[in-house]
Amino acid sequence: MEIKFKGTDYDYFGKFTKQLYDESRYLVLYGGAGSGKSWCAAQKILWRTLFDKCKHRFLIVRKTRPSLRKSCFALINDKIESWGLKDYFYVNRSEMILEYRPNGNQILFVGMDDQEKLKSIEHITGIWIEEPNEISERDFLQIDLRLRGKTGSYKQLILTFNPISELLWLNKHFFGKKIENCTVEHSTVEDNIFIDPEYKKILDALKDEDRMYYQIYRLGQWGVLQNIIYSNFEVIDDWPVAFEETFYGLDFGYNNPSALVEVGIRDNIPYLNERLYRTGLTNQDLINLMNELILLKTDNIYADSAEPARIDEIKRDGFNIYPADKSVKDGIDFVKRTKFYVKSDSVNLIKELQGYKYKEDKDGNVLEEPLKFRDHLCDGFRYGIFTHLGKRPSQVGSVSRWVRR
Repeated sequence: MEIKFKGTDYDYFGKFTKQLYDESRYLVLYGGAGSGKSWCAAQKILWRTLFDKCKHRFLIVRKTRPSLRKSCFALINDKIESWGLKDYFYVNRSEMILEYRPNGNQILFVGMDDQEKLKSIEHITGIWIEEPNEISERDFLQIDLRLRGKTGSYKQLILTFNPISELLWLNKHFFGKKIENCTVEHSTVEDNIFIDPEYKKILDALKDEDRMYYQIYRLGQWGVLQNIIYSNFEVIDDWPVAFEETFYGLDFGYNNPSALVEVGIRDNIPYLNERLYRTGLTNQDLINLMNELILLKTDNIYADSAEPARIDEIKRDGFNIYPADKSVKDGIDFVKRTKFYVKSDSVNLIKELQGYKYKEDKDGNVLEEPLKFRDHLCDGFRYGIFTHLGKRPSQVGSVSRWVRR
């Protein structure tokens, strides 16, 4: 069997080469954004699936099943393809189970929102928890108890996260006391040999933009995020079957992601669904994806008005697209005046909302403008909601006046 590495084994795993061979009970990988933590965990589990001489059943966990599908499940499938192993794996996409045909080893993906399924899985030989900051310490302890018995190899629980708040149970549990048989590895963007140089520049620029963001996302050090802009939203699984009206917000990108958010209105309330979040898209790529993602071209789309040529090209393809009102302060104030719901599989949108904060000056004074970092989907849905609804003379929340223009 040939694995199509892009370089030597050491180059491929970079700083995390030693973690590939680490046999501690707990392997804690924390640090800055883009540092390669999740890549390390994915590659290690895949590596052990291929080469450990025992019967493996790896369990990969995140708070919700939808977020797991869009993150870890997609990541490991990408690794399988890039390593040239696609023909060697049986993939059950509906149940999110991967099985390596030559030895029968399995990788299973289960969200904490499916407790019965989590309890029913037996003979687990290793666990990876992505974003353990999303779950409680009690949930973690229950997961930890599942890793027991004889396996023929070492048992390991991997955790990968950004240290977004020193108030998290993770800080007290793994950093406030000494844990036996535990390896803690800190990493930053400097340790990721495959990082996009443009993304590194964005992280470096945080030094002059926001002290706390720089500390957490660039340096990978514990902090406390404050001055979060939106607290008026709720993440839900139970999604309405139909809406009274639907429209979209679109933020253009190339090095930064193109971000498309669907906004449905039902019983006075906006429901947000992340539809697209992807870098490297030309305008034709974007149009092709929009043809797949948008059911009705007659639905209004409100896009970044700074890109009129792109808007015109999309309009020529038949979409009902308009330049958005980009008034930042007025738009944010409008969105903050009503509760909104977010679909639970909108992984990137939820992450943006949880960290979308007001900018601070060098003295810590809060400014009336958002920090420009991880805000593409937040910009997108603001374009849609404020442009579509904000110019109406009616009061937000009165569905009888929320009618299509």
